[in-house]
Amino acid sequence: MNAREEILNAADKLFGKAGFDAATTREIAEMSGVNKALIHYHFKSKEALYVAVIDRYYQQLNETFQTILIKDCDIREKFILLIDNYVDFLAKNMNFSRIVQRESSGGKHVERISKHLVPMFQVVANILEDAFPEARSEDMASHHILVSFYGIIITYFTYGGVIERILGKDPFCREELEARRQHLHKMLDIILEGIKRENYGER
Repeated sequence: MNAREEILNAADKLFGKAGFDAATTREIAEMSGVNKALIHYHFKSKEALYVAVIDRYYQQLNETFQTILIKDCDIREKFILLIDNYVDFLAKNMNFSRIVQRESSGGKHVERISKHLVPMFQVVANILEDAFPEARSEDMASHHILVSFYGIIITYFTYGGVIERILGKDPFCREELEARRQHLHKMLDIILEGIKRENYGER
């Protein structure tokens, strides 16, 4: 692993644990085992390093999603793959959820998050609307469906400590993650059935 990747990995851990303001380039240098000057050589500033951490996450996520979106399969299978891969990504990258939660709650880098999320949301919304024209309507609008699904997926990870108290067990153990995945599949089926009923005029 090269010095740049070592710096990014250390920054990821510290930004995830302490947040942007509390983490220092000195701590990042110590954790990554490099000279502090090397951080500025690669990233110019702490803020540029923070943005690079965010961008790296979304690049990985976008590459995964693009691979799924071009698959020749029905919409349910495509959405199952999106859900499962997103859950796997979040489980593997717990700091990502912490960083996004902080920024979405008034952080100054919220526009960076939006820059990555909005195009991804729009692509998936278009796929949903192409398959189900009724997903353009108010009560079953694609953007509401996607926001709802985004919420029920990411909330599980951002509020893991609270959920652990609700469940009385580790929400991120293999058993509970699999149960969560199956629940999300069931929720998807309920929503898709609801859209189909709208399409056929069933109320």
